[in-house]
Amino acid sequence: MPLAAGRRQRILRALGVTPYVLRGRREADVLPAASEGDRAGPVSCVLVMPEGCTERLQRLVMRVMQALGDGFAGAPRAVVKAGDLDAPVPTASAYLAFGETQARALGRSLPAAVMATAEVLLLDEPQALLEAGGKRRLWQAVSGLRRHWRETAETE
Repeated sequence: MPLAAGRRQRILRALGVTPYVLRGRREADVLPAASEGDRAGPVSCVLVMPEGCTERLQRLVMRVMQALGDGFAGAPRAVVKAGDLDAPVPTASAYLAFGETQARALGRSLPAAVMATAEVLLLDEPQALLEAGGKRRLWQAVSGLRRHWRETAETE
């Protein structure tokens, strides 16, 4: 007897199984920048990146974010230039700062009310993803955030 889709998802989540879905072609080779449409409402996550990221590093970060799931896959990015954000950052429930400089720039630009409610994760610089263990450290850093989102969704 087939299960309803919602019940099947709850059972798989309880068992700790992550269902894999076949993906189509990639939309783009670089991360989407934060745009005016993103600022209209809150988003799940915003990536705060340093200015000097090569296209190769941007593609790598994009692939890692896609692998992390829905809350991270289409995350807009903000770029830090000369120690400050280049544009206003959309309101989000989480901010992933790739490096201490990016975290400080984010802290200076966000209102206190947003900082009080949002999760801010300090991650390694994007170049660390090329080193041994870099992706593992990123995965471990965001796994707590994913767990928090999952628990929040279950209680709502």
